[in-house]
Amino acid sequence: MMTADRGSRNTTAHQKGVSIIAALFIIVILAFMGAMLASLISTGSLTAVGDLQSTQALSVAEGGVEYEQMILAQNVEWYRSPDPVDTTTQALGAGSVTSTSNIPATMLRTLLTSTSAAANVYSTSRFPASGYLQIDDDVTSGAEFVQYTGVTSSYPYQFTGLTRGRTIGSVATTAGTHQRGSNVYPVSQLQSALASNCSSTASITITSNPKFLSAGTISIRGEEINYTGVTNSGSNMILTGIQRCANATSSAAAVVNDPVTPMLDLPDSTLSNQAEIVSTGTVGGALRIVKKTLQR
Repeated sequence: MMTADRGSRNTTAHQKGVSIIAALFIIVILAFMGAMLASLISTGSLTAVGDLQSTQALSVAEGGVEYEQMILAQNVEWYRSPDPVDTTTQALGAGSVTSTSNIPATMLRTLLTSTSAAANVYSTSRFPASGYLQIDDDVTSGAEFVQYTGVTSSYPYQFTGLTRGRTIGSVATTAGTHQRGSNVYPVSQLQSALASNCSSTASITITSNPKFLSAGTISIRGEEINYTGVTNSGSNMILTGIQRCANATSSAAAVVNDPVTPMLDLPDSTLSNQAEIVSTGTVGGALRIVKKTLQR
């Protein structure tokens, strides 16, 4: 009888042990599931917050674009301004925005005679330390290519060490007199020949020039060409998103090293002057950038 009682007690103890192990296992499983649920809820919350901040940052960046458009609209002569025309960092909405307006050219501040060795301008910002300029708008009626070897970065802003009446590629010019207020453009050079047609091309390669906008219009031998992006490759810029014969201009054949300028401010053009707005909106950890090219 005592033996039976001992066996019963052993069986009961064994069952209790199994029950305890099962209970502990269930507790561990429930704790793991709880942790997973908490993690999912936390991740979902962070994702939702991130998505909200990203949307808010985009709205803030777009607000910066609108602000810069207002500044440019109040500016009578973009090329008579410093470059950038405006750079602003300010609180906006739920975050902050940094916006700037860049322009691709400047103007003569004083008369430039045919023998002048320096050109006084309103800004030398973003121009290369040495290179080529086009002074005035039309090389068929008095515009001139000028080579320079230096710039001054404070007032009076100047291009120095001028060599006048240069030939660039297959385009020749002669030294002349240019009135105060004449446009002064940076000059790049074509790195692959263009046929005389309006067919689209994947890209156009030119020598690098920081004064060119990251999206806008270039002029090659009178043909205006739109581009929507730039990739830097060594000493060259690869323009992408190409549209030839823009603004109702005719196609032109061009050879390697022919001059390339930003869109020229021609009197008979329905579009003149370009500016690029770059606006960066920040909300929390989210950052969004909006770029827009304007034409006057």
